[in-house]
Amino acid sequence: MPTYLRAKTPVEGWKRIVRLIMTDGLVREDERKSGTRWLENVMIHIRHPFKQRVSKSYPFSERVLKEKYSTQLLNPDRLDFDYTYGERLNAWGEESINQIEYVISKLKKNPNTRRAVATTWDPRKDIVVDEVPCLNHFVFMKRSDQLDVSVMIRSNDMYGAWPANVYALGDLLRYVCDQTNMTVGTITTLSVNAHIYEHDWETAINI
Repeated sequence: MPTYLRAKTPVEGWKRIVRLIMTDGLVREDERKSGTRWLENVMIHIRHPFKQRVSKSYPFSERVLKEKYSTQLLNPDRLDFDYTYGERLNAWGEESINQIEYVISKLKKNPNTRRAVATTWDPRKDIVVDEVPCLNHFVFMKRSDQLDVSVMIRSNDMYGAWPANVYALGDLLRYVCDQTNMTVGTITTLSVNAHIYEHDWETAINI
């Protein structure tokens, strides 16, 4: 059953979804034999993505998120990994397509476009390899005088990864807004499988 949360800040959204999964989530083993508690099709709409970005209860500090996650989305270097989001967004495929520059160009030409879209999924690779992207589809869209971003995430660790995802998405949104002279709006994530791993249950239950 789909779940929709409207949160003022990333911290509020994180705490609410963690509590919800821990109380109402289904339990099953994933493809890698890890125990998970999960909900399907969880949409979280964050109205103020730059207020209360990181909880003191979160395992990683804001400094770590800033240095490790935010910079990665705009870095086309694969950094010896099977893939990085930066590579897929800024140098996609053999053609090295810069999708972020495409989004910026599209919004500059027509701020009301519905085609300012970027994707990380590459079926030429991802149907035959083990390590595949979780954040798959990014849509930037103007609403009133603001620019929002909506992201489809096929599989999302809501306790350990979602706050880092949202932090990086905030900085990506701000970058696109700076390049297009638009005002930062909201972030919406759709986590098709929103889960918490068994090794985090003991900590997550106290959030």
